Amino acid sequence: MDRMSMTLGGRVAEEIFFGSITTGAQDDLQKITKMAFEVCANFGMDSDIGPISYGGRDQQEGSFQKPFSEATAQALDKAVHDMVREAHKRCTDLLTEKKAEVEKVAQLLLTKEVITREDMFNLLGPRPL
Repeated sequence: MDRMSMTLGGRVAEEIFFGSITTGAQDDLQKITKMAFEVCANFGMDSDIGPISYGGRDQQEGSFQKPFSEATAQALDKAVHDMVREAHKRCTDLLTEKKAEVEKVAQLLLTKEVITREDMFNLLGPRPL
């Protein structure tokens, strides 16, 4: 969930800071959708779907038959949708809470094309964890 939330950072930042989104985040959306599907359908890590592996999306592409029922397909769709929405909410909450810090980093990026770990430390202080 943390990796999915992180992957949504650019898209959510557009929503928060610009009030709109661009098509630039399409690749990120594909990545997190695939991650969520793998968690639910292959790794058996969704509580509603249960500890079952359906072989993952890669094995289903190009196949004319899914290895599960239509009801399971709908449950997988819902589980993936819910997981992506939760990642989006977590990212939105975090970036909203840390909006001032995000703005500081953005301002620094306007003056320096590349920032280092040391730059981040000097700008925001030590990491809390």
